[in-house]
Amino acid sequence: MDFQKTKIYLDKLNREFARLSKDPENTARIDVDIMASYIRELYDAILSESTAYVAPKVEPAPPIRHPHRPAVVEPPVEIAPPPPPPPVIAEVPPPAPPPPAREEPPAPAPPPPPVEEPKPAPPRTVAPSAGGLDVLFEEKQAKELSEKLAESAIADLKKAIALNDRLLYTSELFAGDGKSFETALAALNDFSNFEQARDYIVLNCAVQYTWTDKKRLDIAKAFIKLVRRRYK
Repeated sequence: MDFQKTKIYLDKLNREFARLSKDPENTARIDVDIMASYIRELYDAILSESTAYVAPKVEPAPPIRHPHRPAVVEPPVEIAPPPPPPPVIAEVPPPAPPPPAREEPPAPAPPPPPVEEPKPAPPRTVAPSAGGLDVLFEEKQAKELSEKLAESAIADLKKAIALNDRLLYTSELFAGDGKSFETALAALNDFSNFEQARDYIVLNCAVQYTWTDKKRLDIAKAFIKLVRRRYK
């Protein structure tokens, strides 16, 4: 067991748990994955064959020897006389109980306020080609067998994206906002076709986080390619 590594990952787990417990309702999937990775590292540190930590032996402190002190003669203790007996108090009969209060019938409850029916949401305006975003959705025809296998359909975006890719997409495509990434992933996972997913990306992601920027363009294309496989 490697005690040094075990202590390091225990400290990391405690700090991460303290941070998540402050707002448990907003825990993102990426935070759960990070906690799981710390737990795996802790498990490996516990099962490692490093030399066990041996605590140094602490020698007991020698007893303190006091010089001979002269005997102290304590003064005699005076015994106080017993206290006088308490005076006899005549018992006073308890007062008569008050007459029972008259119960008034409860007032009728007011009628509940009328419930307004929710108004239907207005139709969403879609501009899929606004701002020159068509470059993000360019699709190359697969020629090689390996390319065709890489474009096979996937059933769940959340399970198809590895931890390292999650960290990359969160950092580069969502400005490090893990909650926004998880919200977008849940929405893109539930549409019925890729056209709806494309509209969502244009209106909620690509423009807001400038996916057409040179340093984000290739990463954004790889992410959209995964989304396209969800609807094949």
